Order: sequence, then structure tokens, then C-alpha cells
Amino acid sequence: MLNTIRGAWTWFVEGLVEALLRLVDATRRSAPLRIALGDGAGEVTTAGGSRLGRLSGEGSGFSPPDLARRLSGGSVDLVIPDGWMQRRQLEPVAVASRPFLDAFVRHQIERITPWRVADAHYRILDRPLPDDPARLAVAVAVVPKRLVAEPLAALQPLHLRAVRLRCAGDVAGAHAIPVGGGRPQFAARLRAGVVWGLAALALAVVGSVAVCEWQASLVRDDIDAQDAVLAQRKAVIARARRGGDAGSEAAAGLRALRDGRKPAVAVLDALAAALPDSAHLSALSIEADRLTVAGLSTAPSALVPALETSGAFADVAFGAATTPAEGGIGDRFSLEMRIVPPRSDHGVSPPDAARPGTGP
Repeated sequence: MLNTIRGAWTWFVEGLVEALLRLVDATRRSAPLRIALGDGAGEVTTAGGSRLGRLSGEGSGFSPPDLARRLSGGSVDLVIPDGWMQRRQLEPVAVASRPFLDAFVRHQIERITPWRVADAHYRILDRPLPDDPARLAVAVAVVPKRLVAEPLAALQPLHLRAVRLRCAGDVAGAHAIPVGGGRPQFAARLRAGVVWGLAALALAVVGSVAVCEWQASLVRDDIDAQDAVLAQRKAVIARARRGGDAGSEAAAGLRALRDGRKPAVAVLDALAAALPDSAHLSALSIEADRLTVAGLSTAPSALVPALETSGAFADVAFGAATTPAEGGIGDRFSLEMRIVPPRSDHGVSPPDAARPGTGP
């Protein structure tokens, strides 16, 4: 399982690196400059044949001096005479042997050429056989390193993107041999950048998920708090509804208490109707169901019977002894009495109103 994951990871990273390399090549693609070696040693030209300058035969410098700046970071084809490159056809091999093809060819180079593999630049060319797709036709192109050592040394400080060896007759560069350039180093840096970038992306995703989960937890806590407040309010409303009957009973009691007492206006009307014309009031006080009056009358003894026979008052009595008024105009009196409450809705008088001797 671990090997499968590691293989999938490697495949993904390498595929991404290769795609990025192709994108970079596509954006920076330009025809490589050419440096002719051999008979036209050191001539630097464009792909169209325009002469730019010269690389010295000893590989020690460029003419003009700014030629090095123009070459820097670009691609260069070292065009060599056809005789410098040897091409050999090898025995066909099975397609399944392609992963081991390099080791096979390195062993064959020392057998079919006069050079050791460490002393030569080479390129392997393979393609399926037309009549047998399960086998590969294998060829190798070899150039001795000593023939191109000086120009390669001169090009080394320029950090070229690609350097190839190409025969003068190979216009399309089908057998060109890559011998240097910054692509492998650039690919290594790009690979490291891809790995670190993917790691940073993974951390960013994990961090984003953590932040989202934290925000979700805050929202859930807020919802729980709102639910708790709502539940409390529902409980208060429910208690208020359950207590509605008790409240109705209290209201009914208040209404009964109100209905059991006469309004002050009715009390005054009843008092004015019961008092004789010989009595004049100077003070009046109502406290609950008790009425106290004071005034002046020429016949104070007639006041008590008059008030009790009115049916509106009971327990009428003098609160103090009567006294003669100045000028002989009558006697001053003070009376206290109980206000008889009105009859109930059912026509039954309160108990106090039904007691003998308290009413008419």
C-alpha cells in the first residue's frame, strides 16, 4: 500500500514538473544559435544563417565581447562535421527491456566503438519495429568528448538552457546529442518548488478546514444559546398561560369588590336625598365602606332615623355630642355610618344588609 502511494505521488509530481517544463519551453522557445566546429571553427550564426561573431579556436573567448551576453541563457547547437559522429545499429530488444536500455547501450558502446563510454557523448534512438511492435529497433549516436571539450568549456559559464551536438547534415536535429545546459538543474529546482508548493497547499487546505470547523462550532454554539433563550421564553409564556385562570379569578374578585361598593357619586346622591332640608353639611369623609359627615341642623335628632330609613346607610350614630351653634341658628352635629353595598347580580343583599335593625 505504501509503495503504491509513493508511486502515485512520484508519478503526479513528475508529470506536473514535465508539464511545467513544457510550458516554460513554449513561452521561451526560440531557434537555437549555432556554433560551427571543424572547418568553420567558431563561427556563431543564427538559425537563418546570419553571422553573429566567433568563438576562438582555443575556446578562450568570444568576438565581439557582447556575444557572450547574447548567448547567455539561450540554446546552442554545436554543429560538428559528420565524421565526428558515429552511428551504430544494435540488435533489436524487447519493449519490456526499455527500462534497462541505457545500461545495455553503455555496455555496447565500448564493444562497437574505439572509445570508453566515459569518454564519449551518446544518444540512444529507439522505435518499435514495423513488423514486430513488441520489439524495439535500437541505434546509438556517439561523439568523442575530446573533440568538443574546448567549446563546451567556453560555454559553461553562460548557463545555457540547452546545448546539443548536431551534424552539419542533420538539419532537423533528429540525431542531436544533448550534452549540457540548465534544463536538468532547472528541472530539479522546479521539482523542489512543486513539492514545497504542494505541501504548502496541503497545509493551507488543512488550515482552511480547521478555520471553517472553528467557525461552524461558533455558529453551533450561538444557535444553541439562541435555542436556550427561546426555550426560556416559551416556558415563561407557558407559565403565563397556565396562570391565566388564577389571574381571571383575581380579576373577578376585584370586579366583585368593585361591584360590592357604591360609587362616591351614588353615596352623595343617597345622602342628599336622605338628609332633611334643616341640615347642612360642612364636612364629609369616605373611607372604605364608612361615611363620616358633620354639619349644622335645627333638628339633629331627626337625622338618624332619616338616614337609616333611606336604605342606603346603616349603623348610623353620632360621633360626638351635638353643640349649639353661635347665634342660635341650630346645633352642630357629627354622624358616622356604614354604607350599604348594592345588591348582587342575583338579587341577594350582602349579609350585613339583611341583619334586623340595620335597614328599613
